[in-house]
Amino acid sequence: MTRSAKPETFSVERTYDHPLSLVFWAFTNLEAKTVWFGGGAQGWDVSHHSLDFTVGGWERWRGRPNPEAPWMTNDALYLDILADERIIFSYHMTMDEALFTVSQQVLEFSAKGSGCHIKVVEQILFIDGVDHLEDRIAGTQGMLDNLAAYLSTLPESAK
Repeated sequence: MTRSAKPETFSVERTYDHPLSLVFWAFTNLEAKTVWFGGGAQGWDVSHHSLDFTVGGWERWRGRPNPEAPWMTNDALYLDILADERIIFSYHMTMDEALFTVSQQVLEFSAKGSGCHIKVVEQILFIDGVDHLEDRIAGTQGMLDNLAAYLSTLPESAK
C-alpha cells in the first residue's frame, strides 16, 4: 500500500426555514444531535455518542451503517464556540481503528429572514487513500439534510 496524506478543502451551504437559535441548538444538544447526526434514525448501529459542547470539550461517536460494516469513530474537539454565530472544531475519523481522515471545520450561522443560513467549510486530510472528497461532501450534505428533516418534526412551539 502506498502511504499518503492528501489535503482538500470544501464548503457546503444550507438555508433552513427555522430560527437561527433553534438550528444552533440542534448542534449543542446530545438528544437532538443523536437523531440527525448519523444516528439510529438513519438506520446506523451506534454504540456510543457523547457530547461536551464547551470549548475544549469532546464529542465522541462510534457506529456503523450495518452489522457487517466496519466500526467507524468520529472524535471532535471543540476549539471555538460563539452562540448562534460560529462553531470551530477539529476531528479525526477511524475505520476498524485505522485513522483515515483528520479535519478542521467551521460552521457559520446567520439569520436569513425568519430562518437560518449555515456555511460549512472543512479542511480535510485523507490518510492513505481510504476516503474520497466526493464521499465527504455527500456525507456532510446528507447530515445537513437530516438536520432539516429533524427540525421539521419539532412542535411549532419549539420553532
